[in-house]
Amino acid sequence: MRTLWFSGVGLAALCLAAPAAADEPAKAGAVEVPYRLTVPKHILIRAKINGKGPFNFILDTGAPALFVSTKVAKKLGVAPDKAGWGAFDTFEIEGGVMIRKARGRIADPPQLEGMNALGLAGCELHGVIGYDILARYRIDIDFTSDKLVFTPLNWTPKPPKAGGGGGAGGLDFSANLVKVLAGFMGRKTTPDTAPRGYLGVELADKDEVITVVAVLDGSPAAQAGLRAGDRLVKFQGRTILNVDDVRRFADKLPPGESVKLTVQRGGEKKDITVKTGEGL
Repeated sequence: MRTLWFSGVGLAALCLAAPAAADEPAKAGAVEVPYRLTVPKHILIRAKINGKGPFNFILDTGAPALFVSTKVAKKLGVAPDKAGWGAFDTFEIEGGVMIRKARGRIADPPQLEGMNALGLAGCELHGVIGYDILARYRIDIDFTSDKLVFTPLNWTPKPPKAGGGGGAGGLDFSANLVKVLAGFMGRKTTPDTAPRGYLGVELADKDEVITVVAVLDGSPAAQAGLRAGDRLVKFQGRTILNVDDVRRFADKLPPGESVKLTVQRGGEKKDITVKTGEGL
C-alpha cells in the first residue's frame, strides 16, 4: 500500500545523526516531512520562519549551520549581528518539525546563487539547512516515498563557531561559472516561483481502489466535506486508476483552483468541489 499527502512534491533508509547519539533511544514524535528532488538530486523541503513563508531550503550536511538568504532575512526584519548571524524565534519545517530560537547565518552562499542562476531547483532557493539542525534528528530517507521521516534525538550538536564566513559545503557549484552558463542557456537568474495547490488529503491504493485514508483538519478537503473512507473515482472529470494518476494531475494545480472530485460513498457517487489552498 502506498500513501501520498497532497500538500503542495529507492535507496535503503539513510540515518543522518551524530555518532555519539547512535545508541541513544529516539524520542517519540516522528514527523513526516514532504520533499522533492532538484535536477542535480539535492533534497528540497519547505519551511516557515517566524510564521512567514513558505521558503525553499536544500538539506546539506556539508553546511555547518542553517543559512538564510539576505533577501529573506530582510523580508523577515531580521538583521545579522557583526559576525553575520541572525536569530529566529521559530523555524518550522513543513510537516511539523519545529525548532524554536533557531540561529543561522544570514548570507548568500555562491553554491545557492549558482543553482538559482540555472533554475536547477525549479523554484527560487532561499537557504540551506545544515548539520547544526539536521544532527538533532534521525532522518530516514526513502527515495520511493515522497516524505522524509524526522525523529528527534536526545542529543544537541555543538553550536557552530560564531566567526568566519563558512559557506554551504556539499553544494559543489561555482556561482560565477553557472551564472555565465545560465546566460548562454537563456535561463532566468531568479526563476519564477510557482506555489503548489494544497488539498490536505491522504490517499492510498487499496485493492485497486483509490481510498481516502485521512483528511487533515481544517484543510480545503475537510471544508469541502471529503471524508476518510471515500473512494476516489474521477479527478476533474478524468478517470484515475491509481494514486500516481492523482499525483500527476494534482501537482499541476495552483492555489485557488476549484477541483471537482467524484467519490464513491456507500452505495452512491457524489461530486465534491474542493478549492485548493496554498501549502505550508
